[in-house]
Formats: sequence, C-alpha cells, structure tokens
Amino acid sequence: MSVYLVTQAIGQQSQWVIKHLLEAGHKIHAVVRNIEKIPALLSDPSITLFQGESKNLDDIFKAALGCEAAFLNTVSFPGLMSFRPKQLSKLARRLDNKDVKAVPRLHEYYTSKYEVENIVRTGKFESYTILRPARIHYDFFIPGAYNNFLRLPTDGEIDDLLADGAKFPCTDAHDVGKYAAAALQDPTRFRGQEIDLGNELFDFEEVRNILAIVSGRGVGIVKCTPEEVENLDIGVHGHMFQHFANMKPFDFVQRGAKQVQEKFAITFTSLEDALRRDKDRLMECIPAKKEP
Repeated sequence: MSVYLVTQAIGQQSQWVIKHLLEAGHKIHAVVRNIEKIPALLSDPSITLFQGESKNLDDIFKAALGCEAAFLNTVSFPGLMSFRPKQLSKLARRLDNKDVKAVPRLHEYYTSKYEVENIVRTGKFESYTILRPARIHYDFFIPGAYNNFLRLPTDGEIDDLLADGAKFPCTDAHDVGKYAAAALQDPTRFRGQEIDLGNELFDFEEVRNILAIVSGRGVGIVKCTPEEVENLDIGVHGHMFQHFANMKPFDFVQRGAKQVQEKFAITFTSLEDALRRDKDRLMECIPAKKEP
C-alpha cells in the first residue's frame, strides 16, 4: 500500500484519481483550499487532508512528506505558473525523486501549455507522465456549463462557433482518473509518456443528439460568429476551445488516444456512456421545455 499526493483534491479530475487509488487500496494526501468544505469522497479514512493552496509550495511540501508520487492538477495563468522549475525540483527531492503526473487544465491551457509541460519534463523526477484531457464530460453539467455553454442551463441551447466542419475532442473525467492511477502505480511502464485523452471527435449536431438521447429533453444549437458572441455578451472561457478547433484539426488527438488505448489496454469511455453514468447531473443542467 502506497501513499499518493493529490493537489486540488476537490476538483472533478482529482476526485476520479482519488477514487481509483482508493479502490486499489492506497492512501491519499489530499490538498484542499478549505478543509471545512469538502465533498463526501474526501471523508474516507484512507485520506489525510491538508489545507493549502497549490501555488503555495510550503503547503505542497508539507503534504508531500511520505508520498510515493504526486498527481498535480495544474492550473496555468498567463505569467504565473503554479509550479516553476526550481520549485518542482524541490518537490522532487521531497518525493525522493519519485514520480509525478500532471494534467494542465483547459482554462488558458493553450497559451501556456508548453510551459506547464516543460516544467514537469525538467523537474528532475525519476518518472513523469503528462495527461492531456480534452473537453471534459462535466462541462455539460452545472457549474461547468457556465464557463462553456452559458445558455444550456437556462435556455437548453448551445452556442456553436465551430466553422468549416471543425470538431472537438472529448474526455470522460473517469478516464483521467483511470490513466493517472495506472501511471502512479506503475511509473516504469508510463515513464515519459505524454498521453492525449480525447478519444472522440464531435461537432455540435452530434453532441446535441447525444444530450437529447440521454436526457430525453430537447437541446437547441445556435450558430454564432465571434462578433455575435461579443455583441450579445455571452462569451465564456470555453469558447477558446472552439476557436482552437477552427484553427487546427484535432484528428491527431483522436489518433493518439486510440494508439494509447491499444498500447496500455485501458479502454476509453464514450461521451454517451459518461453522460448516462452521471445522468442525474445532466438532468440538472438541461431545462425541461415549457408547454406553449
């Protein structure tokens, strides 16, 4: 039985990592911002809670003591990185230069993606694995929808900025947990791997159909230009992902995910299956249409 460090432990991705590690019989050192406000999962007796901020290395160092490896759910901001090279080197020493898994989040992701990942590569760990999730299935739930599909919870509509046949990849947060837990428990096998987790590509017609089938409710699509979004003041962070899809096809992400699935024999979950599993949360987000 090993002990693993998990940062931003109340986050959806981190919670799935924790679930898989607990199922495997391990213990967790979980870093949370407010120890008084935690989800039920973190009350498990195999979890030791540490109150602190991920950007505060003293907090992370304290939580890292006695840990075999770490899952860093990193947040990137322009000009401010949660972990800098010297700080990661210090963390490596606290972990006896063992193993680290890092997942850069999508918000501001592409503008600082290389920097986040390169910090991990140069962090002087014996082993590292980088996981790259795409649009996470919980972006269609509250509260994630407010930063991705602003009008889905209120009007049952998705603002579609995709153009010229562009599609975007999706990831089930459960799969982030599966791959991270596997890599933490077998660092030799996953050493130096940089894994894309976007196993399916969709346009919004396809997404709408899945949402409607799973929820049994009507979902609309509103085609928008960036100018219309600005004029209507409905812009959200998640639109960045659509803009990127318009600039660069994501086929390479899907190809990479399929190769990873074959290599490690860890099956990806479809978006439809992920939404069915968490249907209660989906139903909270998609409003029932009122009778005329």
